[in-house]
Amino acid sequence: MNTLVKVVRNHWLAWLGIALVTAGVVIILVGPKNQPWGGLLLGVGVALLGYALFRLPLWDRRALAVGGNVALRTLAVLVILGLVNFLAVQYPYKIDLSANQRFTLAPESQKLVQNLKEPVRVIIFDQQITPPARQLLENYRKVAGDKFSFEVIDPRSNPVKAQDFEVQGFGEVHLESGKRRERLRDQLSESNLSNAIVRLTQSKQGNVVFLQGHGEKSLEPGQRGSMSQAQQALQARNFNVQPLNLAETGQIPKDTKVVVVAGPQQALLAPEARALEQFVKNGGGVLLLLDPLEPAKNDRGLQDLFKWAGVKLDGRFIVSNTEIIQGAGRGVAVTTRYADHPITKEFGQSLALFPLAQAVDLVGEGEKTGVPLFLTGRGVWAESNTQEDPFFDPQQDREGPLPIGVAVEKGKGRLVVIGDSEFVADGLFNLQRNGDVFLNSVNWLAQNEAQPLSIRSKDPTNRRLNIATPLATSVTLLALIGLPGGALVAAAVVWWRRR
Repeated sequence: MNTLVKVVRNHWLAWLGIALVTAGVVIILVGPKNQPWGGLLLGVGVALLGYALFRLPLWDRRALAVGGNVALRTLAVLVILGLVNFLAVQYPYKIDLSANQRFTLAPESQKLVQNLKEPVRVIIFDQQITPPARQLLENYRKVAGDKFSFEVIDPRSNPVKAQDFEVQGFGEVHLESGKRRERLRDQLSESNLSNAIVRLTQSKQGNVVFLQGHGEKSLEPGQRGSMSQAQQALQARNFNVQPLNLAETGQIPKDTKVVVVAGPQQALLAPEARALEQFVKNGGGVLLLLDPLEPAKNDRGLQDLFKWAGVKLDGRFIVSNTEIIQGAGRGVAVTTRYADHPITKEFGQSLALFPLAQAVDLVGEGEKTGVPLFLTGRGVWAESNTQEDPFFDPQQDREGPLPIGVAVEKGKGRLVVIGDSEFVADGLFNLQRNGDVFLNSVNWLAQNEAQPLSIRSKDPTNRRLNIATPLATSVTLLALIGLPGGALVAAAVVWWRRR
């Protein structure tokens, strides 16, 4: 230790010169152009090194050998650092180690911008943008190349441009492609920006109608069990959304691509059921979200459609050994097992949660034309007795894993049946993969193969440790008093014994 201190003290000018030379070389190679700092640091560092070497007793053979060795090692370090920085600038490569890859564009976003037919320009009317926003836009530009660009314009410095885009205030984001323009409706994020690019560059995806009149979930926000978030998500993806009362119209509009039947409490009338069945056979798509009801009502009058598709509803509530969501009870089915199907193939090991669900099976022809989309784990079962606290009875109950949703493609038509409707209600829609299940199902039923599936925002994983107040107080006292006090006591004991 004393030798090291002596070396540093006797040759501190040389070490300072090495540090300045290294800093100067790095700034020259990777720093901004046309700035004097790199050359200045390099010159000062070389001067200090020269002076330090001049002070060495070079006539001494041993000192000459040591000095030459130090000079060669210094030169080698400088060359290596220069090459590393040069390669890093010429061939930039980043690794996203975040939990949900939130610093990397989703595969759907990459596919979207890679297939752009016309260039898209993003204009942010503000004085400056945040580093995360700039990084997001840079990610799009790197993937799309010259088909994507962005620009930041201060509306006060360029009022003509701001007036042309009818800017109302700072922070507005507008997109432009050819003669078409689109204003970003929400904050700048990957999900919102990609959906805006879809609206800007692609034509309307078609009409999606929500069947009404049988106790289905409402589309109006603020009502219990509303699906307003699902409606807004569809509209953001360029779908036209509207309610449909088949009892009044008598038929499904001709320009409809998908019919959504979400949580009906009463059976459909026979003409309505026939209209749905004929719609599917003619090439349409139907999404059935059916909660378990008493056996006499569980099929909702759709027996003929289920028979044609080879689908059977189990009718029993799925319950779990444990309470998955605090306060929600044990009637929440969780799945992480997904089929290799366009709706679910990108889900990986993420979660989807289905409160008060029932199993949906494929039977007969359905086993050939259909696919079980997601399965529960083994810690669940289909409960027959709803009058008492749930417990597994092997004589009456059905043990998991259980299929909760199926997708059927028969002839020209497509059908998706999911044994739950609560998972898309407001408050649950954006939970885990729930919204993705719904959006991807509608997109697949609409047969929009060219449009990317669900593009959702990647929120940072919440890794906060929530602890009770008494424990938090104890940890605070330990950190502020206990550890420093213990160190002081130990130091006092050591001093006393040495004394």
